Amino acid sequence: MTEKIRILFLSANPWTTSRILVDEEAREIFERIQEGPYRERFELHKHTATRAIDLQRLLLLHKPHIVHFSGHASKKHKLILGGAPGRGKTIDQQGLVDVLALYNHHLRLVLLNACFTKTQARSIADVIDYSVGTGKGIGDKGSVAFAGAFYRALGFGKSIRDAFNSAKAELVLTKMPRTQGIELFVRDGIKEKDPFPKNSISTSKLSPTELLTNESSLVWKTEERFEIEVFKTSVVTGSSKRIQSEVALYRCSRIAS
Repeated sequence: MTEKIRILFLSANPWTTSRILVDEEAREIFERIQEGPYRERFELHKHTATRAIDLQRLLLLHKPHIVHFSGHASKKHKLILGGAPGRGKTIDQQGLVDVLALYNHHLRLVLLNACFTKTQARSIADVIDYSVGTGKGIGDKGSVAFAGAFYRALGFGKSIRDAFNSAKAELVLTKMPRTQGIELFVRDGIKEKDPFPKNSISTSKLSPTELLTNESSLVWKTEERFEIEVFKTSVVTGSSKRIQSEVALYRCSRIAS
């Protein structure tokens, strides 16, 4: 059986930061992935109120191919995670790069859907194939729309570059305000047009990372109806619970629309 592409969706929205449309973004991503023929290939894990101390445990537990962060960042381009109860805490830029580098044998994309994350995203691209960030403030509704369009394109088997371009074009088409400055960074030597997930012939014998890089092709068989598997991780126990009806996600530093 083919392993699925695992998305680890992290959020932090402390009470000391502005309220943002985290539930709406979750629903948007969930629904848009289901529109594509590759929808059964994706598995979504979410973790709310993320703290710095949680990162490596979640990376070890889920072995994600994509990390999507939804929440806040400071004007000094530092992500804001959970700190003391109800309060936020910025994390060290290089420290985050060093942690993610330990998992780049399976982690291929880090999407920072928040304001003021360009510097962090650029540094992540030194160790991870792809990263997305923005150098400006971004509207909350625009962030939701970008995420939905991006993952919809991945669900149709597009490359990360094509998915990014599709999402940017959607923002222009719908005249979404406050969506300037979103950028994609690519590690040197990466073929930007490779589809994601990459098709493969011997899928049952390949790891998820090999599925994303194998050069052969395959026509995938899909059923008429699917459900994406969404998992919610308990903060207290660390256990996972499967959810098939509703999803709740999270977002990073953005401007509430």
